[in-house]
Amino acid sequence: MAIKMIITDLDGTFYHRDLSFDKEKFNYLFKQMQANDIKFVVASGNQYYQLCSFFEDRDLMTFVSENGGLIISENKEIFSLTIEKELYLKTLKLLNDLKHLEMIVICGKNYAYMPTNTKPEDFAMIKNYFPRLKYCDDLSLIDDQIIKFAFITKEDKADETAQILNAKLDSSLTAITSGNVCVDIIVKGMHKGRAITQLMEQWNINYDEIMAFGDAFNDLEMLKLAKYGFVMKNGHEKLKEEIGLVCPYTNEEDGVLMMIEEYFKDPNKFLIKYQHDRN
Repeated sequence: MAIKMIITDLDGTFYHRDLSFDKEKFNYLFKQMQANDIKFVVASGNQYYQLCSFFEDRDLMTFVSENGGLIISENKEIFSLTIEKELYLKTLKLLNDLKHLEMIVICGKNYAYMPTNTKPEDFAMIKNYFPRLKYCDDLSLIDDQIIKFAFITKEDKADETAQILNAKLDSSLTAITSGNVCVDIIVKGMHKGRAITQLMEQWNINYDEIMAFGDAFNDLEMLKLAKYGFVMKNGHEKLKEEIGLVCPYTNEEDGVLMMIEEYFKDPNKFLIKYQHDRN
């Protein structure tokens, strides 16, 4: 048995707080992945154009963006979803009445959009994660394929806000947290795990051939699909309890790269050391 797919989230998992990582080590390890026919997949709630911007060999990689809403593999679109107009407008009205909402991002296939009254410093911050970002006078008139909603809440209000939303949202949508202030609204069932399942079927890869890394609850379904699914040392404590397998390093320590490096040094030893039964 050997690993055939390595999946990683980015925020709080792969790169540091300043969006950096050890590129020299990654490029060396990626060459080993290529030599061993291992698929490398980046799975994040962020925009595709942000995800691919970090990697020199992006044409050889697969990107699951928008929490599974858009999959692009080796520059080819594999899947994209659409939130229909009527449901989009209904949800937008609900968000406008939300008490804890700090800022909102509408995530389209081509661009992300923020209201024109967004503070310039907030717009600049969000642009780090959604490089194709536009101001919009009226969010109800966006002419794009809408994939999901993303927004920032007041400090430590993400879990509470998601619970409030899930009691009010249309049954076809769900709110998930991705940190203590970030919440996404996605089509129910259209999460990172669904996207990874599609890739597993396409590439004929099994549960025990996957290594995955995440830190927040939007990684839950994805991590459950991997026998070697690790929650980062800095990850959500409840997620650690749910998954049970914890990476001994944080994202600031390049934990993902450390684990991939350990695997390549002695694959059999790694697989025995970290084998974990979640049943």
